[in-house]
Amino acid sequence: MTDILKPAGTLLFGRAMLAQLAHEMDLLGVRNPVMITDKKHLKRARKAASMLASELSGGLKLTVASPSPDADFLILAGGKKVADEYAAEPRLRARIILGEAELGDFIEPETELTVLDSVFVRDGEAIRLFMKKFASSITSGLAGCPGRLSIPKAFSYSCGTTMFAGDDALSELPRLLAESGSLRPLVLTDKGIIAVGLFKTLSLALDGVDFEVFDNIPPDSDSRVVNEISRIYTEGNRDSIIAMGGGSVLDTGKGVFLNVSLGVDDLTTLAGSNRIPKLKTPFIAIPTTSGTGSEVTKVAVISDTERHRKILYVSSHLQPAFSILDSRLTASLPPHLTSITGMDALSHAVEAYTCLGKNPVSDQMAWTAITLIRDNLIPVISDPGNLKLRLNLALASNMAGQAFSNSMVGMVHTIGHSVGAVCHAPHGSCMSVFLPFALEYNYPEIQPLLAELLTAFVGEKQAASVPKKDRANEMIDCIRRMNRELKQLTGGRHPESLRDILGRDGEPLIRESHFLTIAEKSLGDASIIYNPVELRIPDILKVLADSY
Repeated sequence: MTDILKPAGTLLFGRAMLAQLAHEMDLLGVRNPVMITDKKHLKRARKAASMLASELSGGLKLTVASPSPDADFLILAGGKKVADEYAAEPRLRARIILGEAELGDFIEPETELTVLDSVFVRDGEAIRLFMKKFASSITSGLAGCPGRLSIPKAFSYSCGTTMFAGDDALSELPRLLAESGSLRPLVLTDKGIIAVGLFKTLSLALDGVDFEVFDNIPPDSDSRVVNEISRIYTEGNRDSIIAMGGGSVLDTGKGVFLNVSLGVDDLTTLAGSNRIPKLKTPFIAIPTTSGTGSEVTKVAVISDTERHRKILYVSSHLQPAFSILDSRLTASLPPHLTSITGMDALSHAVEAYTCLGKNPVSDQMAWTAITLIRDNLIPVISDPGNLKLRLNLALASNMAGQAFSNSMVGMVHTIGHSVGAVCHAPHGSCMSVFLPFALEYNYPEIQPLLAELLTAFVGEKQAASVPKKDRANEMIDCIRRMNRELKQLTGGRHPESLRDILGRDGEPLIRESHFLTIAEKSLGDASIIYNPVELRIPDILKVLADSY
């Protein structure tokens, strides 16, 4: 049986969100929008239309009748009645919530954008109930967290990916290709996937399809490789992308997705945040590890080998249209790779919950991911073929990916990205080591949040047995104990310190002589601005020394 996790679209909440809607419409290339309402909501709809029109260069029509055929974007501002009337409309749509009463009618996202501007929606408790309903609706009831959600003044949450999860989820692939009009996909993977036989599962699902394979993707996604693959895609007249692998393969797929959609030869010209318009190339992501969550994130981390730096590409339009979480694809993952990718997912969830960009939807995703990792990571090391445990970890990775993609991450990744760029150390290994040390560094600002997360990590009963003043420290100790147990279960291959991260020759990949270079590069990492405590070179050097 395959479960479906539904796309959230983009949720815009808080102050000046009608202005943000105008920006989103510009990125979507909207030229002729129309707002549709009914007589009951006409007064508020006029106010919304006036506010939005002032942000649009081409103006905005408001109507209580059917929109003209030449309208390319529908803004539904008439409550559930209007939303239901246009539920099957193929044109791009947004829904503006014009009052608290409409929050109670909400079932699930029906449009590409959902807008809650504080001009129209102010009741804090109604908003909290809506946020819980929203997170639950896009995860088939999985996501949630106890307690009172913290609501910031403004935030956005985006996930445009439809996810299929199950023990035979790959069987959905032919239908997805057919529905997207894909006849000649380019399949991206790596030689490891080929060597262990996982690719046979995909090739069987693609029986009868004219596909081409590129399998020479390095462990660290590389802009030069992205540019090479893009040329192969264009010269081979391919019409879609399937990326099957770990984080490097999926991020490489995102780079190719960017290049071929925009007709660009050099990926590095597109680096940065929110500069990317809507991309129309069909793109399907199939993860084979449960760690990066890249199949659903709006971030791609791709190395610029000339500058020896990892570059972030950030946009909700980077998210694949579909992702497939098939538990069979992670069942053969070796114990040490299972452990470090699981801790990668945990670092995403914990940083998403404790860093500056947190929001009530990402909090629920992060909380749920932590509980799934708690219950499934240690057991699956001893029972690697258990598909239920594997599927739960895939879901944890996915929800942690959604969480950090929308809240962003902090110093664990700030330093980890630079260690990977300088020393070519596995990303998950770096995350495993840095997570407890980073939480200690940020402790003065995040103590209450860490205390809350103890319940997610050990369960309500066990957390309640710990004095409140000790819960934050206990949370950090729990992570250290998990690292220690994973090290024992993997025969010493899971790292607790930077000294434990070894190359193929058995020598440490990271040396003290690398520290200053790592610290200097960390200052240029985009995630640094989301860390709760300011980071300077001496601080980074201390964390590196403590982690060594």
